[in-house]
Amino acid sequence: MNRRRAAEGFSLQLAMTPMIDVVFLLLVFFVCTVRFERGEAVYQLDLPARGATADPLALQDPPVQVILTSTSISECSIELKAQGVSRRVDDFNALAITLEQLRRRVGSADGLFDSAHPILVVPSPSTPWQHAVEGFNAAVRAGYQNIGFAESRSS
Repeated sequence: MNRRRAAEGFSLQLAMTPMIDVVFLLLVFFVCTVRFERGEAVYQLDLPARGATADPLALQDPPVQVILTSTSISECSIELKAQGVSRRVDDFNALAITLEQLRRRVGSADGLFDSAHPILVVPSPSTPWQHAVEGFNAAVRAGYQNIGFAESRSS
C-alpha cells in the first residue's frame, strides 16, 4: 500500500478546521480587548467667529527675532531684534526680563508688544538644541503666547 502511494505521489493536505478555529479565537480576543475611546491628545483650534472677516490685505506685525549664536557648548550670544528694537543680552534670564519689559500690559500704555505678538527663535546652525529650547522658555516666562522656531541661519 505504501508503495502504491509513493508511486501515485503523496499529497499533503492541511487541516483547515484548526486554522479557522485559531483565527476566530484571535478575532474574539482582539474584539474583546480593543478600546473604542477618543485619542488622548486634544488640540485647541481657535476659529474666527462666524460673520467676522479679516482683511486679507492687512499687514501682519513683523515678529520679534531672538537670534542665538553659540560660541561653545556652554556659551551663547543672544540678540533681540524687532521693529525699532535691537538689543544684546547676556543670558536667558536677562532675555526673559527684557522680553517681559517689552510686553504691553492689559490696561496700560507701557511696552511695545502684545502678549500675542509673534516671537521667532532663530538659532544658528551650530547652536545646540538646548539653547534654542532655553530661548523658547524665556519667551514663555515673559508671557508671550505666539512663539515659534525659524529656520537656522548661517552667521
